[in-house]
Amino acid sequence: MKKLIASLAFITPLASAAQCDLDSQYVQAHYQVSNQQTTTNALTKDQQFTLWRTPHQVAEQGHELVEVWQQLRNQQIRPIRYFQAQQRGIEYQPTEVHGQQDWSTKYQLVSDNFIAKMTLTNEQGEGCERLQNYQLVQGDTKIELAWLVNKKLISSMRISKPQLTQTLSLVSVHFDKADVLQQFANWDSYQTTDYADIGDNESDPFLAKMINLGFIEHGASGFYDANGKALSGGHSH
Repeated sequence: MKKLIASLAFITPLASAAQCDLDSQYVQAHYQVSNQQTTTNALTKDQQFTLWRTPHQVAEQGHELVEVWQQLRNQQIRPIRYFQAQQRGIEYQPTEVHGQQDWSTKYQLVSDNFIAKMTLTNEQGEGCERLQNYQLVQGDTKIELAWLVNKKLISSMRISKPQLTQTLSLVSVHFDKADVLQQFANWDSYQTTDYADIGDNESDPFLAKMINLGFIEHGASGFYDANGKALSGGHSH
């Protein structure tokens, strides 16, 4: 028993953090996004999405659309957009997405650089459940982050502005490698079209519809919200 206690004493917090990171490489995390008008206190309809990830592949799955980001061996990021109802996809090359892409933003929804700019206010818990609370004030915007540091997951994030407060909350999380790999395999089975080849395939009813709805624009970032509005690519934080 003394020998066991002595060996446990050599398990450092760093080693514990590394084990937590290893255990949470295959993730299925359900999030809820709430928006509240500050002046009227009115709530908009909550939105939900699921974050899926492996060490080099991340997906944000909404009700109909799935954004997949793959980290290549040269550290470039290759995006794929899947349309679940049609079981179709559009594949992009790294050079076809505008703006600088940061892998940590895709992998954990908030970049390491952004967290580094925030002020750590307190910590609680230990091991894999260690939670760090951060704050940052930028002009009239206050950002509060509850960060599961050893799982690299947002527990909650609140962005408060004079007119609007937006909250991102972790609803549930699972670490089942087989389930995660199966989900990515399901999407990988969809019929895909290279973004560069869309112009030669505009007679395809699916592609014609997506172009008409504004989800596909030559020269744009390739990523759009539910209304077809072009996005700059990725999260702002």
